[in-house]
Amino acid sequence: MGIESVINGGISFAAVLVLMALNIPIGIAMLVVGFIGFALISGFDPAIFVLGTAPFDAVSKYTLSVLPLFVLMGNLANSSNLSRNLYDAAYAVVGHYKGGLAMSTVGACAGFGMICGSSIATAATMSQMAGPEMRRHGYSDALISGSIASGGTLGIIIPPSVILVIYAYLTEQSVQQLFFAALVPGLIAVILYMIAIRTYLIIYPKEGGYGIKMPFKERVTAISKVFPIFLIFLIMMGGLYLGFFTATESAAVGVVLVLIFIFFRGQLTLDLLKDAVWTSIRTVGSLYLIVIGASIFNYLITVTQLPFAVVDFINSLQLTPLGIILVICAIYIVLGTVMDSLAMLFLTIPVFYPVIVDAGIDPVWFGIFAVIVVEFGLISPPVGMNLFVIKGVMQKTPLQTIWFGTLPFLITDVIRLGLIIAFPAICLYLPSLMNP
Repeated sequence: MGIESVINGGISFAAVLVLMALNIPIGIAMLVVGFIGFALISGFDPAIFVLGTAPFDAVSKYTLSVLPLFVLMGNLANSSNLSRNLYDAAYAVVGHYKGGLAMSTVGACAGFGMICGSSIATAATMSQMAGPEMRRHGYSDALISGSIASGGTLGIIIPPSVILVIYAYLTEQSVQQLFFAALVPGLIAVILYMIAIRTYLIIYPKEGGYGIKMPFKERVTAISKVFPIFLIFLIMMGGLYLGFFTATESAAVGVVLVLIFIFFRGQLTLDLLKDAVWTSIRTVGSLYLIVIGASIFNYLITVTQLPFAVVDFINSLQLTPLGIILVICAIYIVLGTVMDSLAMLFLTIPVFYPVIVDAGIDPVWFGIFAVIVVEFGLISPPVGMNLFVIKGVMQKTPLQTIWFGTLPFLITDVIRLGLIIAFPAICLYLPSLMNP
C-alpha cells in the first residue's frame, strides 16, 4: 500500500474540511472533492461514469426509503402542535418539583423524539415553547438553554432516529436492531439528564424554581392527551419487534396513525398537510444531497485505500478493542467541536467501520456508541448545532451562557458512554431477543 495513496486520502479529507469552513454545504463539498479527486487518480471518464451512476445507486437503497416517511411523521406531529401536549403532560407529572420545568422539557423532548428523528427540530420546537415558561418561573438562562439543547439530542437516540437510519445505510446493518439497541441508552439519557438538573440546582439553588401543581383532574387530562402518541410508538416498535413489518413499513404505519390522530383531534387541514409535506421534501432533499455527495466521496476514499491504511496502522499499535474505542471517541470529540453530526458520520464511518469490524467490535453496538458521541458535537462549543438553534430563539442570551448550561449534561453523556462501554448488553440485549 503506497504512502502516496494515504497522502491523497488525507488531502481529500482536508479539502472537504476547507470547503466546509468556507460555508459550502457538506454534500456539495464531498461531491466536488470526490469527483475531482477520483478524476485525478483514476481518469476523467471513470469519474464521469461514477458521477452518472452513484447518485441513483445511493438514493435507491431500500434502507433509505424509511427516511421520507419518518421525517413526514415528525413534521405532521410538529405542525399539529403535539409538542405542546407532550410538554403539558410532562409538566403535569414533574413540573411542581424543584427544577420540574427543566425536567418537563427533557421529558417532552424524549416524547417528541418518539415521533421525530431530528435533534435540531426537537430543540427548535422546545426552545420556543419551554423557554418562556421557564423564564417566567425564575429559571436562569444557563439552565434553560442547557436543558433544551441537551433534551434536543434525545431526538437522534430515541427511535425513530434519522442518524441511526443513516448509520444503517452506511454500514448495511439492520435498522430494526439499531432502533431496539437505542431504547435503553435513550431511557438512561432521560434519567441522567433529570439527575443533572437536580444536582445543578443543589449547587446553584437560585437558578431554578417550582411550577404550579395542577389539580389531579387537570393532570389526568394532560396525560391522557398524549396517550395516543405512546400508543403509536408502541405499535411501531411492537410490530418491528414481532416481525409484523419492516422499518419502512413501520414508518408508513406511523404516518397513517399520526394522520388518524390528527383527524380525530379536528386539526387535519389541507394547509397542515401542505406545510408538513413541503417541509419534509426540503429536509429529505438536503439529506439526499449529503448521501449523494458522500457516495461519490467514498469512491475517492476507496481508491486511495485510506480505510485499509487506518486498519493496518491501528493493528500495528496492538491496541485492545477498548483502546480502539477510546481512540475513536477522542477523534469524534475533537471533530465534534468543528463539524455537525451528519458530516462527522458520513466522513468517518467509511474509515472507522473496517477498523471496528477487524477488531471484533459489534457493529450494532458501535452504531449506538457513535450516535452518543455525535450528541457531544450537537451541544459542544463552538459549533454545536443545538446551541445555535437556541441562540436564534434566545437572542439576548450570550453564547457563553448557553455553553455553560450544557456542561452538566455533557458530564452525564460521559457517564452514559462509560456505562455502554463497560456493559455492552445495555445496547445489545434487546436486539438479541428479536425474531431473526
